[in-house]
Amino acid sequence: MSKTSKPTLSVQADPRSERGIAYTDLMFEIFRINNRINAWGDRFSAGTGLTGARWRVLGSTLPEPKQVAQIARERGMTRQSVQQIANSLVDDGFARFKDNARHKSSKLLEPTALGRKTILQLNARYAGFADALSDGSTAAELRATTKLLARLSAQLDDVSS
Repeated sequence: MSKTSKPTLSVQADPRSERGIAYTDLMFEIFRINNRINAWGDRFSAGTGLTGARWRVLGSTLPEPKQVAQIARERGMTRQSVQQIANSLVDDGFARFKDNARHKSSKLLEPTALGRKTILQLNARYAGFADALSDGSTAAELRATTKLLARLSAQLDDVSS
């Protein structure tokens, strides 16, 4: 190589399709928003005795008591992390385990009066936030995005099986 010539770098073309590139961009945006949602949930629930994760787990039990594995599937979390959170909610008086008539070895998690009151207060405050944050988007756009994300999630489940 002469003193005046510069080394050239070999740049390979991106092997992904345009759709694959768009999917990757979407995944990175989901990672960013997930991190922001988690941080926001912790700030929003500060002072209540709950974190964003504890809010999500306990909130899953409002309609009816649930097994830890049910909550994990519903919230897209690992069973082990939900179990740790459930134990801490019980230790702190926000929830309790109760016997499960359908499965003796898998107890149900349910909110205590304190847990129910705390979740209902957070959910009431959250309603205004959801309306403010979604300003500028139509309900149809949000539903279409939800449908797309649910389909991509199912496809990931299929390839992971």
